[in-house]
Amino acid sequence: MLRLAILPLLLASALAQAAPLTLGVVLDQNESLTDADTTRRYRAFASEIEQAVGQPVRMQYYKQAFSAIKRAKDGTLDMVFGPAQVIANLGKFRHEPILKSDETISASFVAGPNYQGNLSPKSGARLGVPNYESLIGSMARSEINSRGLAKADFAEVKFHRMAEAPLYGLKLGRYDLAVASAEEAKTWTAANGGRIVYTSAAVPLRALSVQTDVVPVATQQRLVASLQKGNSLKLALNGASKADFKSVGSMLNTTPTSLPGAKIISAREAQDLIAKGIPLYDVRDEEEYKIAHIPGSRSVPYREGSAKEVGFDPGDDQFALNRLPKDKDAPLMMYCDGTICWKSYKSATMAVQNGWKNVYWFRGGFPEWKEAGLPVEAHKN
Repeated sequence: MLRLAILPLLLASALAQAAPLTLGVVLDQNESLTDADTTRRYRAFASEIEQAVGQPVRMQYYKQAFSAIKRAKDGTLDMVFGPAQVIANLGKFRHEPILKSDETISASFVAGPNYQGNLSPKSGARLGVPNYESLIGSMARSEINSRGLAKADFAEVKFHRMAEAPLYGLKLGRYDLAVASAEEAKTWTAANGGRIVYTSAAVPLRALSVQTDVVPVATQQRLVASLQKGNSLKLALNGASKADFKSVGSMLNTTPTSLPGAKIISAREAQDLIAKGIPLYDVRDEEEYKIAHIPGSRSVPYREGSAKEVGFDPGDDQFALNRLPKDKDAPLMMYCDGTICWKSYKSATMAVQNGWKNVYWFRGGFPEWKEAGLPVEAHKN
């Protein structure tokens, strides 16, 4: 009996001596820290993680997804629990998803009963969208971007802090189109008329990622096994990997599939143009270029400060247009880090806007080049 009584004390002592891990919790748009049930559930969740990993856990709440991503990037957060768009973005910063919810969510664009238009160029529609950084808001922005639509194609685009506000505005006639979860959209149209214009692919509702150089594989395995059995959030969780979020990252950050005034090319076409002597500009950061790049490409970094959207403001960015060919009839190519990298889209757009007439945009960029098995020039130590 004495031995059994001592075990909890030994466990508590071990936890106290171990280095603490930091857990970032990105709240859902409908969750609030003023709600006692929300804070109780997450405190219990953090305690379950603490018991599984055998280390104390410090928890930090985030209402804005971007803040959590920034903290994870600078190494402040060892673990992050949040929506799919956050987990997908963390894959770039030594974070790996280890658990995802069985529950998924999709985003739908809903047209009001009296609106006959669609999600198309120059629609002039008034559009209501949930919070800019929310999962549904992110998926909506992604679809708008992938269609090559800009704010100018709409009479208005309004983002709301309250998830239910866009559909409420649609009911009042304030909007022509509104964005909501597919489930909410289906319920709303059944009760109010109207129609669903488009529904995105489904993504995991929530997931957990860890910083791989801080949380060992054995610890990750204990954590997965523990939370799969059950957790205070009452979410069915299953093992996950970065591959599970590749399509999520692409969907949420994808660049447009067209660029007026420029021609989109494949890796093989880029290779043929390089052979003809046409300059290829690598607009990624200098450090990325130094690590590895397409042979013969020229490093002209694009300093990005503008939003990742079709109607971006070039004034918020920096790009050395004076390093492009002086002859504006001369052909040139741009590339960066694949379809989710906006720097090549923006640099190619700026070139077109400033008079270059033969611009090629290698949209697939460095990842497509490598996947095609083409040669890479890598940094040598």
